[in-house]
Amino acid sequence: MTGSPFQYIASSRVRFHQELYLRPRRISHYRFLYVEAGCGEYRIAEESFQVAAGWLGLLAPGVRENRYFGREPVSYLFVEFQAATRLTEQRAVPFPGQDPQRSALISLLKTIQAEQADAGGCLLAAAVRLMFPEADRGTQRRLDDRLRKVVRLIEAAPDQNHRISELAETAGLSEPHLRRLFREQMGESPKQFLRRTRMEFARRLMQQEGLRVGEVAHLLGFASVFQFSAQYRQVLGHPPSEDRGMG
Repeated sequence: MTGSPFQYIASSRVRFHQELYLRPRRISHYRFLYVEAGCGEYRIAEESFQVAAGWLGLLAPGVRENRYFGREPVSYLFVEFQAATRLTEQRAVPFPGQDPQRSALISLLKTIQAEQADAGGCLLAAAVRLMFPEADRGTQRRLDDRLRKVVRLIEAAPDQNHRISELAETAGLSEPHLRRLFREQMGESPKQFLRRTRMEFARRLMQQEGLRVGEVAHLLGFASVFQFSAQYRQVLGHPPSEDRGMG
């Protein structure tokens, strides 16, 4: 992810008149959801919650399963995107505000969906600010400048397994200070962020570029496919073979 802390993935307006069930699948991005009509149930990482007409909010990454009931026509709008940092610890966050903020967020989502794009991430940044008004500035801009250097280094070369000492040197910090800063601002250790970035990169290589598991393991510098697969499962919750068979 480069430039903006938010990267547009996809959006759509979905309408149907029958029950719809989507089996559990691992989702690596955030989703803004606005339910215009109908009702259903979501399950994300073992947590269930109901949605109904008028529900507006944000769904977090995770193993997602959902069902819309066929008692009445269903219509919903969604916008999916990636964020450079974790936005929330919750699986689903209902929009906390009222009009005019609520109408402003819905308008932003409709604009993004109509254009099928948000090249600079500006509209998504505005949507996230409306969603989390306590954050006076965009997530990425709140990062310490030293931490931002490390994040950029990792994201610019996800095939590299950087040493923590190297990352600390890049930031001009001691290793303990770097770890503390990461946990305060990113919600995870530098090692966890590095591994997650590398495994998400590996997933993209398999799903979008068609690389085999062994090829990805070699590209990322793992000594064996077994070692790569073990870390992939640890970070993403399932073996790489599942993603190799998708898309």
